Amino acid sequence: MMLICPKCKCKLNKIDNSYKCDNNHSFDIAKRGYVNLVLGNSKATGDDKHMVNSRTQFLNHGYYEKLRTCIGNVLSSCEMNTLVDAGCGEGYYTNYFKQLLPSCEMYGFDLSKYAVDEACKAKSGVNYCVCSIFHLPLDNLSCDGVISIFAPVDMDENTRILKENGYFLQVGPGPKHLWGLKQELYSDIYENQVKVGYEGYKLVKEEYVEDVITIDHQEDIWALFQMTPYYWRTPKENVQRLKNLNKLITTVQFHVALYQKEENSVSK
Repeated sequence: MMLICPKCKCKLNKIDNSYKCDNNHSFDIAKRGYVNLVLGNSKATGDDKHMVNSRTQFLNHGYYEKLRTCIGNVLSSCEMNTLVDAGCGEGYYTNYFKQLLPSCEMYGFDLSKYAVDEACKAKSGVNYCVCSIFHLPLDNLSCDGVISIFAPVDMDENTRILKENGYFLQVGPGPKHLWGLKQELYSDIYENQVKVGYEGYKLVKEEYVEDVITIDHQEDIWALFQMTPYYWRTPKENVQRLKNLNKLITTVQFHVALYQKEENSVSK
């Protein structure tokens, strides 16, 4: 295990049902198997239980399986012994990657204890922790790869923990992602902007994954809506229209970019 103490940055060692450092800071291991490394003065909590349950239901119905397969193929082409999923959520992707790469030491980090608890149910062998992806509990230059799938990105932290020539894989919405859903919600819709490139990294591979999905269940339509930023900014009358919708056909389009850290690249 490569975990470090969030208080003093010393290495954490697993002792019985806790992780402890040499300065005697201790963090209990939850019954499900994860450790919470969020310090007590933090007020951030991540997704609540209801949102996690909705997203788990939606993803487990296979709507994004084409994307998961694509990412798995990209990761399988890279030589990695340690891999971090920064913003792992409920583990839909992370647990699958562990199946593909069983010898890879894998970590899943998310701020939501409900999401991490759900991820642990698979007992896949991933090391799950509740923590902020802006304060990763890992030592400098300790990882071969970092994944970010529809999650915020802190490139300073990624650069800090990645070894030289380490990989960063980012997945986000393509220009036409959820076009059909947008048409149901808004009269004036626009394509998503896709950012490519990070200082200190070379772009190794870039591709778009596209599919057309049909959602016949209102619960799944609502779960998808909750997974998007539109959930927080859509007018109430438009939300009500979506609640009455029993079938949705929409394009899903994902941008997948694989970067490699260049030599002498350092975090700011």
